[in-house]
Amino acid sequence: MTPWINLLVTTVRLLDLHDSNHERQSPHVRVSQEQRPGLKDGYWLDLASLLLDFLLEEDFITNGAFVSQSRCRNFIREFYPNLSADDLTFVINTLSTPSELYYINRAASQQESQGETRQTLASTKRTSLVERQPQTGHVRLTAAGRQAVNLAGQVEDLLYSEYDAAKALTAITRGDYARVPDICNSILLAIRGLTQDIRRIRENPTRESKLQAFQENQRHYHNALNSIQRTILECRQLLSRPEQQKAFEQWQKQHPQEWELLMLTQSLNRVLNAIENLSRRLTELLTDIADGRIRSMGVIDFSQLALDIARKPPAQALTQAVVERTMPFAVEACFPSVNDFTQLLQDQRSERSEEALVFDGSDDDERQDTALHRFLSYHGEALRQHLAERPLSLEDAIQDGWSRIGDEDFLPQLLNMFVDPDQLQQNLVIALDPDKTLDITLPDGRRLQGDNPTLMLRISEPSADQIIRHTEQTAHSGPNAPESGI
Repeated sequence: MTPWINLLVTTVRLLDLHDSNHERQSPHVRVSQEQRPGLKDGYWLDLASLLLDFLLEEDFITNGAFVSQSRCRNFIREFYPNLSADDLTFVINTLSTPSELYYINRAASQQESQGETRQTLASTKRTSLVERQPQTGHVRLTAAGRQAVNLAGQVEDLLYSEYDAAKALTAITRGDYARVPDICNSILLAIRGLTQDIRRIRENPTRESKLQAFQENQRHYHNALNSIQRTILECRQLLSRPEQQKAFEQWQKQHPQEWELLMLTQSLNRVLNAIENLSRRLTELLTDIADGRIRSMGVIDFSQLALDIARKPPAQALTQAVVERTMPFAVEACFPSVNDFTQLLQDQRSERSEEALVFDGSDDDERQDTALHRFLSYHGEALRQHLAERPLSLEDAIQDGWSRIGDEDFLPQLLNMFVDPDQLQQNLVIALDPDKTLDITLPDGRRLQGDNPTLMLRISEPSADQIIRHTEQTAHSGPNAPESGI
């Protein structure tokens, strides 16, 4: 896809909502795939894209001067030799005619209402991308046009995100703390985008262009990740300095919005965790490429496999071995159930699919409880009582039956308690004993191996008053008196 298509993909549904005549609180929530008007040949969109790109180049050269339509026409005729002056004029008139957009101005609402919840409706007509002189017909980009071209050409590549990490360090040094979360989010988008590309390549190695790009740029990716990681660690170290914390407290008093230093450190920690995940996946991909395993991974074309078996049947011994392993015993006719394959199938929808996804919700439908909510409702109170008495290891929890509710398996929800214990109780910590490992075989044949984490209550530290009281008691009792605990 071209950069302009990337921009339109992210904005077209927002424009559909802006132009929607749907009434508020209407029970009709079905949305069908509408047929957009137009010739559906991409001609006018391509003309506009070429025109805007050319005007941006001329804007750099001429320092924002007007450009004649003849020069624009000569440039576009390199791609469309039969371009007429009327077609170009139509595109210019469309891009230079403003369209009014309506939106909710929340900043003005807060200033006028002084804390009251009230919405202020605002509108803007600064939507024309091209400015046209009425007398000569010369054109140039408007401020919105320059912004549109810059947004369409945004580089969302990890190789350039190391400069964004340097922006975070500069923002902390200058005391512009509000910019740090936004900068971290932009880095996260690039990291997660590359992580998803690696996952797609491992699932479908037929994307030769992507695979070749990773092979050529693997050294640059590692260097970029190391540079981003070092810069983010510098940011976190800078925030831990006492003078920087005092500067943040002074900045915090000057801003009405609730800001905490923990918000900045959490943003930085999310970037570090994403870098660690990406490094691990990138190493696995490069290992698969080096070992030659990348060719054996991916989507299997079962239709082609059936044709190959029909053309060249396998050996009788192989067929007999497959039948013995997959077919049921002592059954004359086999009729497999659809439910047996429910968990093995994945619903995949092509980007060019003509079928629309319809999301329907009804106020009468009661919300179904999630598996985690059911687990906490059933085992939550008993787990808290157990932890109040003594710690609980993962091995003991599985052996005591905490991973099941009746005949249903809730092992993922139990593991979630040992990953994020705050969902169960606030004052819980996770401890690991290197001498104790986990090696359990479940009744269904699954085997769990690895660390055996232990969930326990956090031991609160003694307060200053308790320490002073303990010191006074020790002094009055004398050196031979027994010590009293705090």
